[in-house]
Order: sequence, then C-alpha cells, then structure tokens
Amino acid sequence: MTFRPKSSQLFVLWSIIERDLRILVKSPWILIQRAVFFLIQLFVFAYLVNKLISVSLGFNYFNFYSVGAVVSTITSIAFIIGADLFEEEELGMLDYLLSLPFSHTLFVIGRSLGGALRALIYTAPMLLLVSIIDGYFSPVGILESYAVMFVLATGIAGLSITVAMNIRNENRFDVVIATAELVTVRVSAALYPIIYMPKALQPIATVSPVSSTSNILRAIILGVPSGGPADLILLLAFVAIFFGLGSAFLFRNLEGGRFE
Repeated sequence: MTFRPKSSQLFVLWSIIERDLRILVKSPWILIQRAVFFLIQLFVFAYLVNKLISVSLGFNYFNFYSVGAVVSTITSIAFIIGADLFEEEELGMLDYLLSLPFSHTLFVIGRSLGGALRALIYTAPMLLLVSIIDGYFSPVGILESYAVMFVLATGIAGLSITVAMNIRNENRFDVVIATAELVTVRVSAALYPIIYMPKALQPIATVSPVSSTSNILRAIILGVPSGGPADLILLLAFVAIFFGLGSAFLFRNLEGGRFE
C-alpha cells in the first residue's frame, strides 16, 4: 500500500471539487434558468398566493415560501451532479477519471462535495435576497443557514450519484432523476405547509430532508418554531445513507464491470 501524504490527498480532493465547479460555470444557462425561475416563484407566484390566503387564514405565505424557494432551488441544482456523472460514463470519461492515481473513496467524496458546493455558491445570493426581504440581517445566522443548506446539498448529490450508478438507459435515467427531484421538493415543507397536504403524503413530508432543512432555515430567519434536534438528526441521517449508497454502488459497478 502506497503512503499518500495528507496534503497530497487534500490537493486531489480540491482538484476534483474544482473540476465540478468549472463544469457548471461553462454552462451559465443553468444558473440563468434557475435564477429566473426563482424570481418568478418569489415575486409572482408567492406574492399572488399570499394575497389570496393572507386575509382568510392570517398566514404570511410569502415569508414561508421565500425560504422554501431557496431550499427547493439548491435541491434542484444538487441533482445535476448525477446527470454529469451519467454523461461522463456514456462518453467514457468516467473510465479515465477512475483510472487516475487516487482512491475511489476520494473520488466519491470529491464529486459529492463538488456538487454541493456549486449548488451553494449559486443559491447564496438567493438566500441573501430572501434574508433582506424578510428583514433578517444576522451574519452568524446566515452563515448557519449556508451550513445547513450545504449539508442538504451533499445528501442530494449522494442520492443523485446513487441513481446515476444504477440506471444505464439515458431516457430512463432522465425520467427517474426528474421524478426524484419532483418528489423530493414537492412532497416536503419547502413550498407548502404540511398541515394542508393530503393526509397520505404528510408522514412522508414530515421525514423529508428538504422539510428538515426548510424548518431549520425558517427557525433561523423567520423565528418560527421548528422540529428542533429531530430536524438536524433526520438531515444528517439522510446524508449518511445516500453518501454511503453512492459509494457502495460505485464500487459494486466497478467490480461488476460496468465501466470495463
């Protein structure tokens, strides 16, 4: 077994992360599309719905939705890493990357963190905008919110990698990843209060990591009650499960010869 200095491993890890950042920067239309969609969600949909329900229910839906829109956006962007990995496998690039002299564990960690970091960078201005609109100006609280969002994005990246490692057909992959993104965002407390959801969906939404993240951010920015430690535990468990599954399926497919 070859000894690798920690500094060398950290350099390799950063190189993997930086590569993912460069890939997304080369596709600015993704950022533009998500930013425009976010602004429409916030200043058209949330504004109009809030006008409709605020009088009858006494509930400020705009503030509720503003935080959830950021969480849903970072979730959607974090899913992109699976599509990148699938495309690299189709082009044969993944074979080359996995043949380079660094461990596959480091590769999985780097891709997950890279996917999460670029999602956070792209949504950071959105959170600042929402904080200003909602009248929240604490730098410490905003940094805490970024940390929670990064944890969620890491878990979503692991989920996306897991999907990419288990589906070989491109059309099927597109359908599955789109469905996973839709269910993850919509069956959660990101955009809708759980109490108003169909009763069959409420238990699923309650344990959703997107719900946990939304609850934590609303507690920080809006000062509303949250699930407390339970939200953080659910979020960390989600990250651990799908990061582990992403690594396991990558190793299984390597040993099974998918990339041979």
